[in-house]
Amino acid sequence: MTYKSIIYEKQGSIGRLILNRPEAGNTLNLDLAKELFDVLNAANADKNLKALILTGKGKLFCGGGDLNFLLEKKDNVKETLLMMTHYFHGAISRIAKLSAPVITGINGTAGGGGFSLAITGDIIISVSTAKFTLAYTNAGLSPDGSSTYYLPRILGLKKAKELMLTNRVFSAEEAWKMDLIDKVVENQEQLEEELTKQAEIFAKGPKQAYASVKKLLNMSFSNGLETQMEAEGLHIANNAQSDNGNEGMLAFKEKRSPNFKWLKKK
Repeated sequence: MTYKSIIYEKQGSIGRLILNRPEAGNTLNLDLAKELFDVLNAANADKNLKALILTGKGKLFCGGGDLNFLLEKKDNVKETLLMMTHYFHGAISRIAKLSAPVITGINGTAGGGGFSLAITGDIIISVSTAKFTLAYTNAGLSPDGSSTYYLPRILGLKKAKELMLTNRVFSAEEAWKMDLIDKVVENQEQLEEELTKQAEIFAKGPKQAYASVKKLLNMSFSNGLETQMEAEGLHIANNAQSDNGNEGMLAFKEKRSPNFKWLKKK
């Protein structure tokens, strides 16, 4: 399928989702929100997808909401934003639920909704020149895109308040020191290399076990201790019963690297 504001490519079991509005800083409008939702909805249904790369085209990762688009809709901006956030939030929910790990490549500035989208990745790699800012209240707006959910859990409530209320701009290096991102590379070429390398590692790994990690961590914030451990027990038992689990345990016993990629599906 051809998209207007997104490029989606798939090579083998690795998907690559590219925000494709470089002339507008990859800012979010209704079309981009809808297409992001559609692509991630399809990715969730793709049983052969083992890793997904999310990045942007051009100098920015995503500059947040397209304020020019919203100002054009000022007579019904409330309805427009409710529709946009419906699709945008649906897309972010599908990132969280996706069985395959999501590797986010921050190719440039991530602001507002772009910041929110950036921190949803499972592994986040950024170029050193990227800048980060929440930006919302500078435009008289409040945060969306799951940032009020993820940011306090990653940084703590106090730090989340500071970043959201001041909207200060900070570097990739500071984002790494705050544990917002996992790795900083020097340039776009190195970013592409790291994204591909990590995606290939995941593509050769045990997808079912990766999916369990994501599910267990997602439910840990709402579960009590006993409920969480019950879920852990079910997941580890199911994984041990699978072909991947059997191969992984056998490889560990035989002191060799596991070979997950040739396993037959059950």
